[in-house]
Amino acid sequence: MIKKFLIAIPVRDFINPMSRLDNILSTSNRIKLSKAMLLNIVQSFQDENIEIVCVTRDKLVKEFCVKNNIKIFSSKRTGMNNELEDILDSIEYDHWTICHADLPYINKFFAKEWIKSCKVSDIVICSSKDNGTPLLGGSAKVTQLKYGQNSFEKHMKIFQDNNFDIKKSFNKEFCFEIDDENDFQEFQQHLPRWYKNINT
Repeated sequence: MIKKFLIAIPVRDFINPMSRLDNILSTSNRIKLSKAMLLNIVQSFQDENIEIVCVTRDKLVKEFCVKNNIKIFSSKRTGMNNELEDILDSIEYDHWTICHADLPYINKFFAKEWIKSCKVSDIVICSSKDNGTPLLGGSAKVTQLKYGQNSFEKHMKIFQDNNFDIKKSFNKEFCFEIDDENDFQEFQQHLPRWYKNINT
């Protein structure tokens, strides 16, 4: 069996997503935006040799994924790190990526560049403005993840302790998340093509 490149996209829920934007976007528009970003990421990474899986326990997210032919993984354990560790342990692959669902500037070109980097590196990692880890991948087998506050530094320590070859990527397309009102205002000044298809 040919091993695949795994793209795991964790999505918490479509009940109250992107809650830090609730002062400037209604719940329905935040849900619409979240769904559109997820679809854009899936379409950007789609390839016959890539397995894209949405990691979620939320019923509404699962219904959306089924409707859009997106594979679903639901762990028996709770918590983002547990769920992502489980998918990395459950699916056979040569290379892997964990991609946050709120990266608006991913497109097919940058997705291909990311995949190339992961195929030749133990670890490829990005840092968000708040020291998070919006995009992480590579070829090394990873069994422990540290998403949450200051996850970038925590991941770096784990990978350094394992003597992995680490490549840091600073591309805005890989690092910029719509996490708060300032991010959304910046996003509105540089709208990607996919955004024109939704009404927010």
